[in-house]
Amino acid sequence: MATVSLNCCFCRDILSASLATCGGDTAMTNKEGKQMKIRLLMAIIFVIILAALVSACGDSTTTTTTSVAADVPDPCALFTGADAQEVLGQTVAEPNRSEAPSTRSCSYMTKEAAPRIASVIIVKPCSMADFENYAEGPMATPVEGIGMHASWDKSTLLVHSNSGDTCIYASGGGNPPGTNPADDKPALEQAKKVATKVLSNLEPGAGM
Repeated sequence: MATVSLNCCFCRDILSASLATCGGDTAMTNKEGKQMKIRLLMAIIFVIILAALVSACGDSTTTTTTSVAADVPDPCALFTGADAQEVLGQTVAEPNRSEAPSTRSCSYMTKEAAPRIASVIIVKPCSMADFENYAEGPMATPVEGIGMHASWDKSTLLVHSNSGDTCIYASGGGNPPGTNPADDKPALEQAKKVATKVLSNLEPGAGM
């Protein structure tokens, strides 16, 4: 699969403006900067998905590159298309990838008429202090039994790796069809399946 720079004007402008916001305000605290970076990552994934849905970029490439993140594990290698198909229960298209400083993301979209998406964002380095900053939120609740620490915010599972140097954001496509949309437990279980697969490949032999 070819790796190309983002060539969609709409997408490029959004990312450029967002990156400038993250780096251009010297008065921004470290905590605010980390939270802004995560919002940017979520925006990147949204833009990739939007581009795939409406073909805004005018080509078939599936990789968005904002900068090199050479020391960050490849989330598409840690969570493959076969893994995504198993979690979502539907055939998935080729992955959408993006990179930012210290960060890589990978998302898979099903080919059905009502597509669902499984996604992984990996942030490295990510200390305990970083995790605590990322995990703060009015809807965040602790999750036991996975990684060193984990937190769920009703849509995304954040896991701090057992090694203590990596954070994993995992989403398993939301609630499966036929489940109560007001109950977030099915979505959490799917996100845990995604994160567990990533951890098993990232840290073979380590306890989940």
